[in-house]
Amino acid sequence: MPVLLSLVVLSFRNFDATTGVCLDSLQPWLDDPEVEVLVVENGSPDDSASKLAAWGAQHPSVKCLLSESNRGFGGGMNYGAAQAQGDWLLLVNNDTVFPAKAIDALKRVIRESPPDVAMLGPVTNVAGNGQRLWQPGASHAEWLRIGHHLHDRPTQRLMPVYRCDFFCIAIRRDVWNALEGLDPAFGLGYYEDFDFSLRLRRFGYRQAITEDVFVLHVGSATFKASAAAKALMRRNKKLLRSKHPDARFEHTRLGNLAILQAYEEIKATGEWTPALELRRRLRIGALAGDAPRSFFKKWLWKKKIARFRDDAISGPAQPAS
Repeated sequence: MPVLLSLVVLSFRNFDATTGVCLDSLQPWLDDPEVEVLVVENGSPDDSASKLAAWGAQHPSVKCLLSESNRGFGGGMNYGAAQAQGDWLLLVNNDTVFPAKAIDALKRVIRESPPDVAMLGPVTNVAGNGQRLWQPGASHAEWLRIGHHLHDRPTQRLMPVYRCDFFCIAIRRDVWNALEGLDPAFGLGYYEDFDFSLRLRRFGYRQAITEDVFVLHVGSATFKASAAAKALMRRNKKLLRSKHPDARFEHTRLGNLAILQAYEEIKATGEWTPALELRRRLRIGALAGDAPRSFFKKWLWKKKIARFRDDAISGPAQPAS
């Protein structure tokens, strides 16, 4: 059976707390003939390489790739993707956890997506764009239950996004190859996902958020914002601006608002469903929660979201069990 989806998991440091947990959540799909799993050990300075080797010996269906040096996020993903066989790639950072049915849901979305869609971003609990859902105070266990609930109630809708967050991202392999993967000029990390999103758009393909796939994002598990990391962010932001002078650096609130506006358009057609309402409720509270801090900007934001205001103040609702 042809491989539909190649997962490229990037491992770096703290195997037991990061990569090991991520791989454990992928256990239901390790023997799926349509799914290929590759793990790139990206030159960790601790004992992660030996722990991955031991884990790999117990899971022979998984291809474990050991790099002697840290290739950075882009370089590590490029290295793994070059050895993948699937029609689609799923780039996976190791600070992610997959709820029940997540990969099954993604396979369904891939099969149903229009041919011009070349990149699909799942929804999550932590992201810097419209992929983020909103449930303040929810534990990781609660988010995994929410994710499972969403997988059981698909919408079969793709939602608009300006650029995708690469904590976990599905990309058509032929388009990935045409764009030559992630730009290694971004070094260890930051903004290479933004760059790829903009290059894909220029290439004439569409990217979208799939609201039918949820992946838990623990967030910043391997790459802390040290002084060196902040310097790298500044350097790479400057590089991105030089490559894409028209790039828009949007706050998360604008990505969320774009999706809520898309919901309104769907609702106006009379095609509203309980599954869509559930997702709307997992976003609406963010309109108030993401409000700007300055008085004038907050006033402008309140005017912009006025028609959502009552719902936004009431906050999100937990999915029914």
